[in-house]
Amino acid sequence: MNPEFHGAAEPPIGQLIRSARLRLHMSQYTLADRLAAVSGKPTMGRDRVARWERGRQVPRHEWRQWLAVVLEVPVQRLDAGAATARRQNRLGQAAAVAPLPESGTPRRPQGTPALLPVFRSRVQAGILAATLLNPDRAFSLTELAEHAGGSLASVSKEAKLLEDAGILTRRNDGAIRLMRAATDRPTLAPLTELIRGTYGVPQIVGEEFGRVAGVARIALTGTWAERFTGVVGPEPDVIQVRLTPDHDHTPRRPELLAAARRAERRLHRRVAFAVVGRPDGTRRPGGTTSTGGPANGVVAARGLRPTTLVTVRTRPHEPIRIPRQHGAEPVVHIAPPARSDTVPVSAGGWTGGASLVAELLAGSRLELFSGPAADGRPYFDQAAHHLAAAEDVMAASPGSAFVLVCQAAELVGCGLLAAQGLRPAAGADGDVVSRAVIAQFGDRFGHLELLHRRLLSLAHPVGRDNRVAAHDVEAALPAIRSLVQEARTLAPQLDLFG
Repeated sequence: MNPEFHGAAEPPIGQLIRSARLRLHMSQYTLADRLAAVSGKPTMGRDRVARWERGRQVPRHEWRQWLAVVLEVPVQRLDAGAATARRQNRLGQAAAVAPLPESGTPRRPQGTPALLPVFRSRVQAGILAATLLNPDRAFSLTELAEHAGGSLASVSKEAKLLEDAGILTRRNDGAIRLMRAATDRPTLAPLTELIRGTYGVPQIVGEEFGRVAGVARIALTGTWAERFTGVVGPEPDVIQVRLTPDHDHTPRRPELLAAARRAERRLHRRVAFAVVGRPDGTRRPGGTTSTGGPANGVVAARGLRPTTLVTVRTRPHEPIRIPRQHGAEPVVHIAPPARSDTVPVSAGGWTGGASLVAELLAGSRLELFSGPAADGRPYFDQAAHHLAAAEDVMAASPGSAFVLVCQAAELVGCGLLAAQGLRPAAGADGDVVSRAVIAQFGDRFGHLELLHRRLLSLAHPVGRDNRVAAHDVEAALPAIRSLVQEARTLAPQLDLFG
């Protein structure tokens, strides 16, 4: 399974069509001609193939049957790819596939964006990202709808509100309404910085790393990717970038470091990159790199063993050929951490993890132990039981359900420490678990600290702010459930500390 698609059995159908077409050495015109011949529909043209490959349109079942014949791909794979494409969420140059829900029909993220909840909707954030980060360009409503991943009606409504607020200006070119940023407004500068550091990340990362020769695929992962796909949690402090080299070139390390430094200056936060593999499935020596590390080199968290990342294959032993990125507007794929996808550890972010654990041991706030009890699985099992119980009682008693979720988060942290032969010492501070876990494994485990603080505040229910509603539980459940799965994957890779 490809980790970049987070639970999807196949990549989107557009990628399947393109990779199969290139494997057969066909152009888009040739594929269109062959489809027209076998289907008996002369209206089939190259433009439709291009829309399929770009993800602008999903081919109907009838066309998928003809595609299976022409491209020599099982129709079941194309059907699965079509289902993935319908869950795909686009915003500008970013492309993400929403994870499959445990029940019900999958839907694209809507409503308030988890990446920056101050905005009304993801559509509004997408419009602002397009216009504020490209102030010299005017956008039609159709272009804004394509950039923001929304309908024309939604984009028209949001654009009118932003125009009334003086953030956008409008001019008409015949029947086309063109919108652009009102650059003469002094209040736009702080808003632009806010957008640049959140929804501007894909554009800036794509511009900088897309210029490096030999980069075939760019993916954003880690905490930022989780926020983009709608998982609620703490603000990301590191932008993690995963790069795949193409067949013909190997990206030069100095150029990658220069791209990371430029991205850091533009985003005002640290950027870590990793060259994780080639389209043919081979791996390149190296690892995660950040310009913020002490030696600009590879830094791994203590106790982690090397992890193999999985690449997509069209058939057994037949790799997908990833087309080379175009320098103008490369697509940046969003790859939130999945169960089978342990994200490479970033440099600089967790270099103090081992030293902090040593400090907590020296201060008698953590203690070492060994034997059969040094096993995180019972903790993770209990956390899963707590989450299931929380879901059952959420409607009747959201406060009780939220306490169970907080306790599940604490069990996740205790399980990761137990896998290292570590546990809180008697009389230790309540935050020792979250501090040790976040220091070693990163801010994606920041929920442990946030929920610990919230649990402490719930012990004094004297004001409205300490009340819990059902929507609080609904927001926390998927995040902690994801951490349980991630901890189950991470724990077997850990050695005893020291």
